[in-house]
Amino acid sequence: MLDERATHSVAVRYALAPACIAIAVLVHLSPAGPTLSLAGLFVFAVLAAAWFGGAGPGLVAALAATLTLPQLIEVPYPLIGGFLDLPRFVTFSVAGLVIGWMSARRARALRDQQRYVRAMEASDDGFWDWIVAKDAIYASPRLLEIYGLAPGARFTGRDEFIAQIPFHPEDRASLLRAFAEHFAGKEARFGVEARFIRDGTTRWVQLAGMAARGRSGAVVRWTGTVRDITERKRAEEALRESEQRYELAMAASESGYWDWHIPTDTYFASPRAFELAGFPAGTTWADRDDYRARINMHPEDFVKWETARQALFAGTGERIAMEVRYLVNGEPRWHNLQAICKRDDAGTVARWTGSATDITARKLAEEGLRTMERKLRRAQRLESIGTLAGGIAHDFNNILGAILGYGEMALRDAPTESRLARDLDSIMVAGERGRALVERLLAFSRSAVGERVPVHVEGVVREVLDLVSAKLPATVTVHAKLQAGAAAVLGDATQVHQVVANLATNSIQAMPAGGRLRVELAIERVEARRAGTIGARRPGEYVVLTVADSGAGIAPEIIDRIFDPFFTTKEVGTGTGLGLSLVHGIVTELGGAIDVASSLGAGSTFVVYLPRSGDAAEPNDQQESAPPRGDGQRVLIVDDEEPLVDLATRTLADLGYVPIGFTSSAAALAAFREHPERFDALMTDERMPEMSGSALIREVRGIRESIPIVLMSGYLGARAGKARESGAAESLGEEIGADEVLQKPLSARDLGASLARVLRVTG
Repeated sequence: MLDERATHSVAVRYALAPACIAIAVLVHLSPAGPTLSLAGLFVFAVLAAAWFGGAGPGLVAALAATLTLPQLIEVPYPLIGGFLDLPRFVTFSVAGLVIGWMSARRARALRDQQRYVRAMEASDDGFWDWIVAKDAIYASPRLLEIYGLAPGARFTGRDEFIAQIPFHPEDRASLLRAFAEHFAGKEARFGVEARFIRDGTTRWVQLAGMAARGRSGAVVRWTGTVRDITERKRAEEALRESEQRYELAMAASESGYWDWHIPTDTYFASPRAFELAGFPAGTTWADRDDYRARINMHPEDFVKWETARQALFAGTGERIAMEVRYLVNGEPRWHNLQAICKRDDAGTVARWTGSATDITARKLAEEGLRTMERKLRRAQRLESIGTLAGGIAHDFNNILGAILGYGEMALRDAPTESRLARDLDSIMVAGERGRALVERLLAFSRSAVGERVPVHVEGVVREVLDLVSAKLPATVTVHAKLQAGAAAVLGDATQVHQVVANLATNSIQAMPAGGRLRVELAIERVEARRAGTIGARRPGEYVVLTVADSGAGIAPEIIDRIFDPFFTTKEVGTGTGLGLSLVHGIVTELGGAIDVASSLGAGSTFVVYLPRSGDAAEPNDQQESAPPRGDGQRVLIVDDEEPLVDLATRTLADLGYVPIGFTSSAAALAAFREHPERFDALMTDERMPEMSGSALIREVRGIRESIPIVLMSGYLGARAGKARESGAAESLGEEIGADEVLQKPLSARDLGASLARVLRVTG
């Protein structure tokens, strides 16, 4: 206690000198005093003052003892009037100075040790000290606490100390090697991180050691510290895990990212970001100015992006999302940019981070979807108008059938070369023109009933060119290059004829001042799916028809409408607007595609792709024979149009049959139910008000399954389309239940031939 106080106050330390001398005097005056040497008591008093107070108090005590001594005993060498004994003064002073100096050194060492202990306690580090010669090792309480060892644990040597530290088994061997390498080397210090296990949990420590070496270089002392860095390592591991998650997430999203640290103007972009933007691997940007100078974003989009960013920085928002274009290897690519900024306490943007994702495929898909939607809307318009056209054609067919039928009968009885014969012949010509118009309407509405057969395309094209060439203006020349050979398409020859004729006619009409009509036919193989202006070409072989002109061309604003029904740029009375829509319907029905290219003042080119179906058979010319005749078979005829029933009964009667006609399908069914075996065949129209022909056929089949049936119609709606897609008119008949299907209007030959076929088939 005394020395602690003496070190804290100068006054207390110097007060020790007279106090110690006073104590010595009191002891001398005590009963035991005569037995003790007063000079010896003063020596002890000086030594005590010097030890506890230092050299200064020791010297003061020596002076006080010298002055006090002559007052109590006789001194042998008195000086200064008997107040100073020089030999004893020298003795007291030397003792006080020497002991005081030793006390000061001890006090300084003690203070340094206390400072070191407090510093170690403040740093939360543990430490060890190994004296090699004695193999004595000291471990601080904090070191024992860090490793989970018992408080106050002592160790017989370094080996026991290291053996008891619970280092991780995987790290112990490497630690021992590190210690050995440190002792064997010349470095005074070393540092290493290692794992240890405490309470079953793996933790981390950082070891820092310093070896003191003798003159030979051998280690004589080894001292070091240990610090628990578990929390730091966990934070680092959590940070690495977070960064890895982020990198994996960005890699999985195939996005790139960037980070601009604005205070230091450092700009980082990930390798994927550079790759998406079309830069080679290893590219870096030094700062934001470098980025601005080298970025290959589309100039228009870069201006929009920078304007939005500057507005964000000037405001209080945090995010921007924008779709922009990049020019990558000369091609435009779409990127979705998502960015966020972080602001400091003053609201100024300090960091700008974001990601870039290539969305080119999505943008192309969206554009394709919009194109498909446009095509779908056009197809829906075509379907609705086609339904209307088919209904009109059906009604007109009934009227036209009566005109042609009765005209044919009247013409047989008219005198040859008479005025009546000429008038009837004119009526038949007009009727045939009406028939052609109905065929156009029905083809447009996709409801013409025709059997699909291999059609020799080049033969049809040559027929059309012969017809066109006969009516060509003198100012128009035709250049044909037909190289399809015997290639055939599966369809109807009339439909192929209409496609070629309509395209050729349109091209000629587009050149009122004259020009050049080019018609080509070739075979082309498509290896990959390709979209056309109309339809798509799937892999396979195609018969390719090209019809090009040098006329006025088509304006860009109307080129998307040229296939719409009744759309025409011709003058009133010149065109119906059905030509290209008819081409559209037929080509689509045949599974083909159309490409259109046009420039104002330079003409137009239509390229039609029709799927090839092998080669056409050699033509087999046969003379038309008279229609087959019946042998009194009873035929049930059903049609809601009375003129057509009359016409059919008269025609069949002339051919040797016994026709029985009904204008009501319900009445016809009742008659059949009453006498099913009375009739040898049934011929019925399809569209009737009470009961359709299909429904009538099902009822009749339910009563008498094997009766021969012929269905007659000019319009069969969607079922006809499905039947034609399957490849033949027979499939339509099978679907409805008829043995044959005939397209109105009918001639006597059609009726006779069809009826003869179904009767022969059934015996």
